[in-house]
Amino acid sequence: MKKPNAVRLVAGLALAVVIALLGVYFLWLDRAPADVAPAAAPPVSKPAVRFENAVTIRNLTPEWVIFTVTPFGSLQPSALKSLKPGGLEKVEEREGLVLAYWQGDVEHTAILRAGMPYCFRYNESDGLQIYPGSHMMTGVEDLAPYLPTPEIVVDKMLDMAKVGRSDVVYDIGCGDGRIVVRAAKKFGARGVGVDIDPERIREAEAAARQAGVEDRAKFRVEDAMTTDFSEATVVTLYLLPESNAIMRPRLEHALKPGARVVSHNYSIKGWEAKLVDSAALTDPTGTEHTVFLYRR
Repeated sequence: MKKPNAVRLVAGLALAVVIALLGVYFLWLDRAPADVAPAAAPPVSKPAVRFENAVTIRNLTPEWVIFTVTPFGSLQPSALKSLKPGGLEKVEEREGLVLAYWQGDVEHTAILRAGMPYCFRYNESDGLQIYPGSHMMTGVEDLAPYLPTPEIVVDKMLDMAKVGRSDVVYDIGCGDGRIVVRAAKKFGARGVGVDIDPERIREAEAAARQAGVEDRAKFRVEDAMTTDFSEATVVTLYLLPESNAIMRPRLEHALKPGARVVSHNYSIKGWEAKLVDSAALTDPTGTEHTVFLYRR
């Protein structure tokens, strides 16, 4: 990744003015009355450690990332910042930031809200992108931001895996526990959900109690890269492509032959020969989804 040269930095001052005005506009939206509030952003996990007056950014790529941040209302961006692979940057700011980063000679900008976690990842086209969601913990792998799986997709995943009463379903990054709870309640299976966010686990346990399946649906605060899921006959995933690639060796090592792995939206690179089936479906909001079924 190239650093911007001095000429481009000078030229960027004009852009900073526009960005600052845009920041003021977004700040106004945040404070607008409820009847004119903007549409809600996609749900993301609340950070395990909360920084209400700061923005936190993790670098989940294998390369250094160069960027600047500009506080809302300011005309002057910060000096160039660099974030090493796996690094975490905490920027004290009560109102929010405008972040700028580069891919080669192309500049990208994004609005970051105070109190929210963000992370640099690669998108499906291998382009650098800033995403909402990051647990902000050190020493554990961040496999995906929290985004709940629609119920129609949950059922499709479990149907395709032909989950039954004799199965043990492990959901990696279980979030609010809906997949494990559904597997227990509708299919009679036993399930275990694993997530690094204690708040998500509390939600999942409450959901299991409400559904009356707490005897068959268990949840653990654990890092998926260290948890033991060797008893699983079915594993469900809703991770990012690079996270599936990280998990693949663990799945190959831990799972017994015949175990099924179901992935929402992203295939598992290197497992083309293990692909049993795939299906496309549309949820009630019109969003398209793909489900991939693999057999160990």
